[in-house]
Amino acid sequence: MIYLFRIISDENPDFLRDLVAEGSDTFLDFHNTLQKELGYDATQLASFFITNDRWEKEQEITLIDMMQEPGVTNYTMDKVSLEEHVGEINQRMLYLFDFFSDRAFFIELIEMEDEISPRQTPFIGHREGDPPPQLSLDLLTDEPPEPEDPDPMDDSDPMDDSDNLRIDDLDPDMFDAGMPEDF
Repeated sequence: MIYLFRIISDENPDFLRDLVAEGSDTFLDFHNTLQKELGYDATQLASFFITNDRWEKEQEITLIDMMQEPGVTNYTMDKVSLEEHVGEINQRMLYLFDFFSDRAFFIELIEMEDEISPRQTPFIGHREGDPPPQLSLDLLTDEPPEPEDPDPMDDSDPMDDSDNLRIDDLDPDMFDAGMPEDF
């Protein structure tokens, strides 16, 4: 069975990739092909999510075993073939490629053929536009945020902590009026 997946991004409307895969290809094959095509670092954490038609996550397929909670089935990309989770036209998936910023590609199965590909799969069949960067660099910088400009109308001394309320400064009679006993 040959699958044709359409991959788009909400960050760049001009970005599009069509990926051709066999049903027997693993999610890891899909991941590696996509990573290579986009020039991403394939060692960064990533996950596929099988979704419903509203893009709501239903089943996660991880790059590495994440040791999830007992009773929850854990799938890893290297052990799961596409045909185990994908089988209907318009079936949707998310590909989370930036864990730190929760950024993902939207993937939809747009065509299926009951044939075998003459080429080694998976492969990119069509490409348009530039992909978004793999990591959101604004969240990964080691530089501290720029200090805010002080308010020229604020005449308080930033070293004066008189506005910092301490429990010892409170009126003890206040606690007698309606406070729970175990407070």
